[in-house]
Amino acid sequence: MSTVQILLDVALMAAATVALMLLIGAFARRLLGTRVSAPRVILAGVAGLGAALGFESRFVWQADEYTPAMIPILFGIILLVAITVLVVAEFLVPQGSVARPDRWLPNLREALDRNRRTGEILRIATRHRLLPFKIETGRTAKAHAQRFAQARSVRLALEEAGGAFVKLGQLLSTRPDVVPEEYIAALADLQQRVPPAPWPEIAPALDRVLAAAGTDRAGAFSAFDEEPFAAASIGQVYRATLADGSPVAVKIRRPGIVPLIERDTDIATRFARRLESSGGWAAQMGVERLVTSLSESLSDEVHYAVEAANLLAMAGAQHQLTADARVRIPRLHEALSSDDVLTMEFVSGTTLSDGAALTRIPEAQREALAQRLLRSTLAQIMDAGVFHADLHPGNIVVTAEGELALLDFGSIGRLDSTTRARLADVLLAFSRRDAAGFADALLEFVEIPDDLDEPLLRREIADFMARRLGPGARIDAAVFTEIVAVLSRHGLTPPPELTVPFRALASVEGSLRVLAPEFDLVAEAAQYAERRLASAARPSSVAKALTDEFFSVLPLVRRLPHRVDRITGNLADGRLSMNMRVLADKRDRGFLRDLVNLAALTFLAGVFGIMAAMLLVSASGPRLTETLTLFQVFGYLLLIVSGVLTLRALFDTLRRRGGRER
Repeated sequence: MSTVQILLDVALMAAATVALMLLIGAFARRLLGTRVSAPRVILAGVAGLGAALGFESRFVWQADEYTPAMIPILFGIILLVAITVLVVAEFLVPQGSVARPDRWLPNLREALDRNRRTGEILRIATRHRLLPFKIETGRTAKAHAQRFAQARSVRLALEEAGGAFVKLGQLLSTRPDVVPEEYIAALADLQQRVPPAPWPEIAPALDRVLAAAGTDRAGAFSAFDEEPFAAASIGQVYRATLADGSPVAVKIRRPGIVPLIERDTDIATRFARRLESSGGWAAQMGVERLVTSLSESLSDEVHYAVEAANLLAMAGAQHQLTADARVRIPRLHEALSSDDVLTMEFVSGTTLSDGAALTRIPEAQREALAQRLLRSTLAQIMDAGVFHADLHPGNIVVTAEGELALLDFGSIGRLDSTTRARLADVLLAFSRRDAAGFADALLEFVEIPDDLDEPLLRREIADFMARRLGPGARIDAAVFTEIVAVLSRHGLTPPPELTVPFRALASVEGSLRVLAPEFDLVAEAAQYAERRLASAARPSSVAKALTDEFFSVLPLVRRLPHRVDRITGNLADGRLSMNMRVLADKRDRGFLRDLVNLAALTFLAGVFGIMAAMLLVSASGPRLTETLTLFQVFGYLLLIVSGVLTLRALFDTLRRRGGRER
């Protein structure tokens, strides 16, 4: 061929390749069943062009004869090579596993910062001899001593790491359902000594909220103390007086703390995922799920808008409680609050964490306060369905008027009426020390597997109640931990609707001990359960329950005569039938459809491949050149089609193996 013809041929191939790249990008959903990124399409097109140039230089440019029948083969080669490149790229680097190049630079600083912080955390863990990390699970004195020493090392490491790790440790100390008691005791002492941020760094957040409310500091406050009376890693709290003379506490989030918290929780989640993938105790405990749950709780604490909503929910729930179960909830000033500023009523008094001040309260009053605190907690859980989930001594205040007030609403629980009814059964059986009823009530909360040894589980529950709830027994956080542990040993995963109220009761138990060291939680809970049962048995309560049930089934009752009439009419006419939908779940239909498509592609690829082989070895058919017949051209084209279908089936298999949705 002449040079001019070769140049025209190259230009034609380049144009064909560009057109093919556009077609692959536009019709990738049809060709491969998924969208393909632009860099992969360009790479596939360049590879296809290179293959076409190689084919032309070998079989066309050096040939004495040329036939237009080679053009379809040329396009087919470009398509086959391009799709081969896409499939190989999917095998080596699945789509979505690597960030797009245009996102690398914006994320580079974040990635470098995370890697630097990860290295720092690893050095701290190594210094405290926590790598490799494994919790001792034995019940011997030696195992107890090892857990105690390890828990102390964890506390020191978390304090040194600072940031979100201290907050995660503090949240973990409220999880006796998953953490050994030695860790609970050690993590409860976690402290983070963070110097307060200077007022000029804090003030802009407050000024933005005031500007949104149409005022400024001088208009909103008659006095504002710029020295915080409390400072933590997330925010600082300031005393102020509103223009109307009301004392308020203004909590302001530290500037720039949100990305730091997100960075640390991301690192903690990565560590947890790696621990769980190694199997053993971490997989059994569900470490990744646990850390994710703690991170979500910490995220709620960082965003004050969540705490404001919780505070309003708690205040509204108080109206559903009886007078002897209500506690004081600070009033929220919504106009002066935002996601990084929270303004609420200032509650003066003595927190239960101030042991010296509590000694000045008479013993009889402290006993009465303990009874009210437990009544309020149980009523929040059982009656209102909205309860404070972190009632440690620092979050409870005894006011100057002798009232109980709650603080810090970053963590609250919510329960529906059905769950509350189930919890009532648990509480009643627990207070009566009814092992059979307690087991029945607990099993209502979990999915029961077919291989569960239920008689053995019931015996363990009965043994637990005999040991921990017998005469003279004292309830502490370990009781709730052991309940969950009994269920977990039998492969039952207690849901949050059960564990969160348990954690709330475990935390309030510590506060009750501070108020009245001899307080009998079991006896008081039994009295509450009996009062609740007696209240439910009153004629007015029974009538209300029946009325509620009647109105709930009334729509069904109204439709029932019409449906009965239709059924009897169809039965009399011999037209009664049952309609059962096979594969009603769309996931089942999708799986079956994908399976049929894959089988069809594989079958067609095999058929076309066999046909291509038969045509290629055949010497018959119209001769286009001395060495090429028309049947052989068809054979090459069918071979390309067979290859494309095979690659499509392989591509589907690779994506299914990776568990990615198309």
